[in-house]
Amino acid sequence: MSEQTGSNLTDQVTIITGASGGIGLACAKRLLSQHHKVVLVDINPEKLASTVEELVTIAAPEQILSLVLSVCDENDMAAMASKTVAHFGRIDNLIACAGILRVGEDLKTIWQTSLEEWRAVIETNLTGTFLSNRAVIPTMIEQKQGDIINISSVSGRQGRPFDGPYCASKFGIIGLSESLSEEVSAWGVRVQTILPDAIDTPLWNQNGPSVPKPTYALPPERVAEFISYLLSLPRDTFLLNPVLMAFKSRKKRPKIK
Repeated sequence: MSEQTGSNLTDQVTIITGASGGIGLACAKRLLSQHHKVVLVDINPEKLASTVEELVTIAAPEQILSLVLSVCDENDMAAMASKTVAHFGRIDNLIACAGILRVGEDLKTIWQTSLEEWRAVIETNLTGTFLSNRAVIPTMIEQKQGDIINISSVSGRQGRPFDGPYCASKFGIIGLSESLSEEVSAWGVRVQTILPDAIDTPLWNQNGPSVPKPTYALPPERVAEFISYLLSLPRDTFLLNPVLMAFKSRKKRPKIK
């Protein structure tokens, strides 16, 4: 394949962490429709089993490998990579979607946040991204090609009240991804980060009733469509930290003189 041509998504092997809901599930559906082979990674066995039952109604079972693993666990992430290669023979893409907003539903300032709560968010969102990325890199370097899509947030560009640990983790994902991109680009491995704004996913439920879901929140399918687009970009093309947000048109058109 020429470096100038786009990627053919058919038959690519894509790992998706946090695959049992929200953006991860939407990505799985989208990529299975494009004849990917997908590796679904999630910590919750019940949700993962339910996800597989749903997905086999739209794709052949042999296109799907499900793994109950934690992105926070170094050995689990090593197993994720080795089991994917053993089952499908390669790793073309990683979409790192696993993440949490906070522990519980109570809004807390930074000084009210316990060390345990801080660690839970940082370890899932930032350390989990680090471990999942690190696990697939050796295979991608050997292949001399691969794509990693890490999910940050607009909260990774601007701190927001009561979301200190979450914002810190999402800022960190951007820095981690930019550093990794510089390190692996020589082997044809592309690392991109997307920054979604409000997305209609179960993550919003962690806010509780005090922060209602915005009426303009995009469906997760929009993010999945965009990720599919990123994976299909020509190999000489790269998007740096694109923000994905709803287009809120004005109800009244301004008068133009």
